[in-house]
Amino acid sequence: MNGPGRYFFVHVMKTAGTTFVRQLQSEFAPEAIYPCRTIDWVSEHDYDAYINIPRLLALTPARRAEIRVYTGHFPYTVCDQVAPGITTLSILREPVERTVSVLKHFKRVEARFRDQPLEAIYDDRQIFRFFVDNHQTKVFSLVPDDNEQAINCGLTIDDARFERARRNLARVDVLGLTEAYDDFVFETRRRFGWWERGPDLALRSNVSTEDWDVEPAFRARIATDNAYDVALYDYARELVRAR
Repeated sequence: MNGPGRYFFVHVMKTAGTTFVRQLQSEFAPEAIYPCRTIDWVSEHDYDAYINIPRLLALTPARRAEIRVYTGHFPYTVCDQVAPGITTLSILREPVERTVSVLKHFKRVEARFRDQPLEAIYDDRQIFRFFVDNHQTKVFSLVPDDNEQAINCGLTIDDARFERARRNLARVDVLGLTEAYDDFVFETRRRFGWWERGPDLALRSNVSTEDWDVEPAFRARIATDNAYDVALYDYARELVRAR
């Protein structure tokens, strides 16, 4: 493991982030990554540690001193709250594909959705507001004054929030795209010297393999409903190309 740097991986849901966290776990000691199951979790299924903002910000100075890499479904704004100037990393995904992956996830893991078509899951108000509705823009536009406890909140996106998301996205030190995941991994290796023997790119987690139909009209609806995310993703592609 190289260098004393500290890092914050802003894990946007369904962007290959879990796969990247597994890559990090092959480089860093368990206690050096937040959240650590044996330290930061309070129960066997304490997934709240991965999303709860006040809990993250309440870490003791002693625990923060151990952490080299923060991970989680957190908004970008908490990076500066945790450690001003911390090195930031994130991955964005084409919004329609990300949304379809989100819907497949809930169809797979929640019994109430198991027999529902993807369109019905999309129409569920909580699923749409918390996990779909211009979600990537929300991650990069939320501010402390919003007083949200987690990123899974019903935040309405407008032009001002979109412009803030663009500014914050441009500040991310290493930005990747799900569609070019391997390039993102190699860029982090080049920048930070991780995985001296090379990363294991065969690692994959939470891959959607089900052949559930997604009609073109439904894809078009998703794109229209998430126009801010579509524009933010286009900007992310520009940033990645420029770097």
